[in-house]
Amino acid sequence: MIIKSFSLNYEKLFEDYKIIHVYGENFHLKNEIINKVSNIYKKNDYKVRIIKEDALKSNVEILDQYLNQDSLFGEKGILVIEDATDKLLDYIKLEELEKKLILISENLQKKSALRNISEKQSFIACVACYDDDEKSLQSLLRNGLASLGVKVPSETIDQLFNINKLNRNDINSGLEKLSLITKDKKIDNETLSAFFNTTSSFDSFEISNALLMGDKKSLNKILSSFYHFTINFNEILGPLKYKINKLIDIYQFNENEKNLTNMVNNYKPPIFWKEKTIVQNQLNRWTVDELDLLLDKINDIEITCKLNYEISETIFNKFMLDIVSKKVLTNTYF
Repeated sequence: MIIKSFSLNYEKLFEDYKIIHVYGENFHLKNEIINKVSNIYKKNDYKVRIIKEDALKSNVEILDQYLNQDSLFGEKGILVIEDATDKLLDYIKLEELEKKLILISENLQKKSALRNISEKQSFIACVACYDDDEKSLQSLLRNGLASLGVKVPSETIDQLFNINKLNRNDINSGLEKLSLITKDKKIDNETLSAFFNTTSSFDSFEISNALLMGDKKSLNKILSSFYHFTINFNEILGPLKYKINKLIDIYQFNENEKNLTNMVNNYKPPIFWKEKTIVQNQLNRWTVDELDLLLDKINDIEITCKLNYEISETIFNKFMLDIVSKKVLTNTYF
């Protein structure tokens, strides 16, 4: 059953649906929804276990234990399967499932079997997470401030977005901090701006764009401006994989289209206008097969960095340079 992301009742999701399926390209919104859903389960004494779909192939006993035993590790449990695709249907018949389940997917095309089942079955809450545009983010901020009783002029909101590249995570984080100090519901514009100032933040999405565009100059500029930060591979890999999956999805959406401009303009949901040139340049640089291979390389580097954590920053910096030069396609990392 299709449920809009802006009208979610988390208690009802827990009580009324056997399966919760969250999919789409909005990395921050998916995280926000899954965190809230997981907290509801934890509040009801469920142990949350997370596993990627690919890991099920080598850990089938986990799935078997969850589906066929009364409890997970001797207590109530909820299994969360990340990166769920149509292949999951080879392991689980959702219509026959008796246990609760949470599925997280990247963007799924309309022809996806998993998406079709999730949208049609009444026992599944299917939540699509599309990209935020500036209008939806401003609405999120305005509504959040209003819920705190903070009145802010429209020009202040506009100024915040002109100065900062705010995303959903930035806004929610700022609102959470504000909630701790706004006891009298009075706050000046300078204080408000300080809570939503991201000009010194680590922008992993901007880094991902530079990597996929092969823009070494911009990458060095971004990284040098954050010289006092340690570059943690985990902070970049999530957004980078999201960007790559988005490009693959654009290719799949336009199976018979060769013109890159048309591919970008035809894509649904629409690409934010500020991103169109960036996306087109990235498509021009990477074929769909190269993007698939790049995802494999990312999985390899993630394992390598975890196994060699002490030198992971050095390993990952070299990996980023290899993406820029496209040497990543021929080099090995695991």
